[in-house]
Amino acid sequence: MQKRMSRVAISLFTAFSIFAGLVPSAALAQTAVKTSTVGAATPASYAAAIQKIEDRLEAKRKEYGIPGVSFVIVKDDQVIYMKGLGYKDFEKQVPVTPDTQFAIGSATKAFTALTVLMAQDEGKLTLDDSPKKYLSYFHMYDPETDKNITIRDLLSHSSGLNRTDLAMVTGKLTRAELIEVAAQAKPTAKLREKFQYQNLMFVAGGEIAASVEKTPWDKLVASRIFQPLGMTNSTLSIAQMEKAKDRSFGYNYNFDTKETTRLPYREIAQVAPAGSINSSARDMAEWLRFVLNSGSINGKRLVSESGFAEWTKPQMKISPDGKFSYGLGWFLQDWKGKRVVQHGGNIDGFNSLVAMVPEEKLGFVLLTNVSASSLGADMMPVVWENIIGSPDAAETVKTVASAPLDPSAAKELVGSYSPPAGPGTVYIKESNGAVTFNIGDQPPYTLVAKSKDVYAMSPLPEAYSLKAKRDDAGKIVSVVVSQPEGSFEFKLKIDAPTTNSPKVDTPTIAVDELMQKVIDASGGEANLRKITTRVAEADIDLENQGVKARSISYNKFPNKAASETTFIAVGKTIATGWEYFDGTDGGEVYSFASPEKYSGKRLDDVRIGADMNSQLAWKTNFKSVTVKGIKKIAGEDAWAVAYEPAKGTPFTEYYSTKTFLPLRREGVVVSSTSSIQIPYSVMYSDYRDVDGVMLPFKIVNSSVSNGNIVSIIKSIKQNVPIDDKIFAPKKLK
Repeated sequence: MQKRMSRVAISLFTAFSIFAGLVPSAALAQTAVKTSTVGAATPASYAAAIQKIEDRLEAKRKEYGIPGVSFVIVKDDQVIYMKGLGYKDFEKQVPVTPDTQFAIGSATKAFTALTVLMAQDEGKLTLDDSPKKYLSYFHMYDPETDKNITIRDLLSHSSGLNRTDLAMVTGKLTRAELIEVAAQAKPTAKLREKFQYQNLMFVAGGEIAASVEKTPWDKLVASRIFQPLGMTNSTLSIAQMEKAKDRSFGYNYNFDTKETTRLPYREIAQVAPAGSINSSARDMAEWLRFVLNSGSINGKRLVSESGFAEWTKPQMKISPDGKFSYGLGWFLQDWKGKRVVQHGGNIDGFNSLVAMVPEEKLGFVLLTNVSASSLGADMMPVVWENIIGSPDAAETVKTVASAPLDPSAAKELVGSYSPPAGPGTVYIKESNGAVTFNIGDQPPYTLVAKSKDVYAMSPLPEAYSLKAKRDDAGKIVSVVVSQPEGSFEFKLKIDAPTTNSPKVDTPTIAVDELMQKVIDASGGEANLRKITTRVAEADIDLENQGVKARSISYNKFPNKAASETTFIAVGKTIATGWEYFDGTDGGEVYSFASPEKYSGKRLDDVRIGADMNSQLAWKTNFKSVTVKGIKKIAGEDAWAVAYEPAKGTPFTEYYSTKTFLPLRREGVVVSSTSSIQIPYSVMYSDYRDVDGVMLPFKIVNSSVSNGNIVSIIKSIKQNVPIDDKIFAPKKLK
């Protein structure tokens, strides 16, 4: 039952990524189709560089299973490259062109921020005004934040809220209602304490601009930005995009099955200021020219110099040293001493990146028709190095080519490290022959030797690497992680034991003995085997989403499971969800997303999670179970036990050293359509005896995307009749 709650909480469709690394996959069986507008106009001096860029782009497109891309590069106010590769209609093999419309997703945010800055130029508002001055219904959960938040905070992701995206993606609430949802969401940080990406705050920013200009946001963007820039092939809704003669469909590529699946368009009119623009490479070239010309186009300025400076200067630190920060609708970072201004976008079936090096008058836009691609992040250093040049490129190539690669070299790095700033610890661990870099709630990154003391960080793009630093005696003293945002040094903790995981004591109990104590604490084997079905009802508080829910879950021996969840916000039912597993196959159906059939590791994880008597099946479900030691969980000593399934995703369970009941689980949720792994934790408490079996009546599921989700069990009925037909897909109302 608790495992079903965990899956419901984590699988919600709320993953909007900045950079999403993809596991390399077999290339799609398709022929590259290229539609170009580049010819004699391309400066001869860039011809060789452009060919290298295109070759790399096409190779990566195939590797990542992307049906089609449209790509444009602007240098010194000229389009030096503009081309479509692959297909906008994969099924009919219709090629992409430079005029094919794609959804640009969150790259829309820079347009929204610009409308606010235009209004400031006109004296109709200031960035430091309270949002409540213009939106009477705007409130925040935290009183201090409610009192002090400004429009600037809305546009710089410094509100203290994490992603309150669930209510947004359901499509059931108006913009005003969605902004009210934010008032119900508990913050995960204080105002301006840390960067946390927040879509609904940008919706509020767009509504403020519309209010003071007395013009709907979409018309404001069309008349004040699209029209003067000559962006005649750009739209602000799916309804408009569907009327375009040249538009792309959106797709998912499944890395397990190697299948390409078309997705339905997602209309997000209610949250348009956060990500509704659709555009083409040709139109986006005009957007690049505008930004690279410091806010003017063809000699006409659309935003003041001071407004442009606010738009593109750091407003909120992302990395501690400020080398990676956020402006107003722009990510700002360093590349080899040069400032990069960029923003990506990700929405059902589409992914985009707008990126520029202003001092070089260089920028590109990459539009793709697949969800959650890392192609843009991969292409940034490729474009910069080939057009600008990289002074250390030759040295790097020479070093990589000549260095002997020792697969076991990374084992020397295993240990505990201090982060560049602030408290905490990061770990380099070894498990099952792999050495991984582990930081916070992020997924582990596998270290792969590239040259002596230099490692790739799989599955991150090539722009990310780790380098070991040694003292004069050759001993490891620190590791330096290099990425597009800059380089960060982590110093080895000399006084800390260089073990694979943090622990208080070494294991002093055998796995078999511990598992028997867990079985006995849960009610004993006899009582566990008596339970053949279970039906549980729960009230759920998605406390960082501003959403409530009710759920009912079903389990039937040996491993059939299903659950139904109803979501409520601002007093309205906004969505329903159904997850199921019939013992062999499973999937999920949500009212706001396309049905998904589980495959690969996701299916393997569901199969293990649905086992009613998992305590009794630990030897058959897992190829290894290892007691790692004792760790404090909520102030209580707990045995840390690592589970490694033969098929599926590893996780760690923590059992009280006093009661031997589970206190916490840590793991990641995997995807078949990208290598995104969402870390999660589940806390179990308030155990009660139900028919001789101990079950938790409070479950707190935490993840980066959803925050805390608190489930309070209202009733549990066991050994009641359940028809097998219930463990099947169904249509939702």
